[in-house]
Amino acid sequence: MTEQEYKAMSIREFTKAAAIYDSGHAGLYEMCKDDYPPVLEELKQCPFQTLLDVGCGTGPMIELLLKEFPDKCCTGIDLTPRMIEAAQAKHLANAKFLVGDSEHLPFEAGAFDVVICTNSFHHYPNPQAFMQEAARVLKDGGRLILRDYTSSPFVLWLMNHIEMPLAHLCGHGDVKIHSCSEVRELCAVAGLKVRKLEPQKGFRLHLVAEKGEPR
Repeated sequence: MTEQEYKAMSIREFTKAAAIYDSGHAGLYEMCKDDYPPVLEELKQCPFQTLLDVGCGTGPMIELLLKEFPDKCCTGIDLTPRMIEAAQAKHLANAKFLVGDSEHLPFEAGAFDVVICTNSFHHYPNPQAFMQEAARVLKDGGRLILRDYTSSPFVLWLMNHIEMPLAHLCGHGDVKIHSCSEVRELCAVAGLKVRKLEPQKGFRLHLVAEKGEPR
């Protein structure tokens, strides 16, 4: 599939998911909530005022974050208009939500102290473009906190060559599950210095990277 075909499939998938995403009965999307506490813990150790949530969905991470940090300014962006409509309907103070592409972020350079991305990265057809954009919109010394799927080389092969095609048949816009080494290389090219990168339980990848000089 082309990049645009992947993105169109994701929009169709999450247009349907928007109706149940916050219901507590969201099926496989319920596992996304497992990523929120580790991100929150990283943010407690990372002084910030402005934050961008890429692939924000209906805004549950920002909703949780503002309960902990009510004075912070948060922005959420998502490719699916229906997700953004649901997020905007929450009328969260100090938060704004807009439709946009993770690989072409509509913000000025150095606009944010922190960029977070939870359980969305495997939907991006051009992950290097996302890393470049994350680095661009971060202030000097700003951090990217990313959580997604990963596993051993053999399990990754199964995910990408068997599970992924089956997901496409079910209408899911997943593109690729990445190894830690692949993510490290993506960060390096984008000029993001890896501070923490590790596989964690639940087939999770946990990344904290800081904006530095591109090579």
